[in-house]
Amino acid sequence: MRYIAYYRCSTRSQAVSGLGLEAQRASVLSYISHNGNELVAEYTEVESGKNDKRPKLTQALQKAKELDCTLCIARLDRLSRNVTFISKLMDSKVKFVCVDMPDATELTIHIFASLAQWERTRISERIKAALAAKRVREPGWKPGTDNLTKSDKAKAQRAIKSNARMDENTRKAYHFMKPLREAGQTYQAISDMLNAEGYYTRRGKLFNKMTVRLIWIRFLKEPMLIRTK
Repeated sequence: MRYIAYYRCSTRSQAVSGLGLEAQRASVLSYISHNGNELVAEYTEVESGKNDKRPKLTQALQKAKELDCTLCIARLDRLSRNVTFISKLMDSKVKFVCVDMPDATELTIHIFASLAQWERTRISERIKAALAAKRVREPGWKPGTDNLTKSDKAKAQRAIKSNARMDENTRKAYHFMKPLREAGQTYQAISDMLNAEGYYTRRGKLFNKMTVRLIWIRFLKEPMLIRTK
């Protein structure tokens, strides 16, 4: 079979860092290659899942229909959380598959789409209720303003200092990985070596390739953090 891949993330920060998109692409490519099929084209979009009018998604669907390919996505919510949209897509006869549930039927797809739409609505309602409650408690409060009390600010400063102490683990890990990364070692290989040597993340956990990648990118962007205490 031939596939058209579609990836979506909601924020530009995720697009720049590769977070979300990288994981989606990895799962889609793994699915396609595992089944010995062909990837014809890839489309990537930075857009909210609420918006069903997306240029790249439209292009991907048109290409899939034109070449009689199957649209491949990592998860159903990367396509849409709108039941009506999913229904229209299914009625259009464009074939599509979700990597996280490749054997899904029309019935299960409708169920999952309904749950995703319900979840989106509940999240929106909870946010609105929380903001309304805060306005009742603090009539002068406005979103985006500095309304922290002295106690809140002191608590925030303590948290920052605590994070800085924990970040010592991150700096040590960076100095260990730097020569390895410059020598061409993969993130996975470096994470395995860090764990074998007894290093831990700032939260006291074992490393994985994504953690190593994030640390590497962080220090490249903020070299002033490299110094040790």
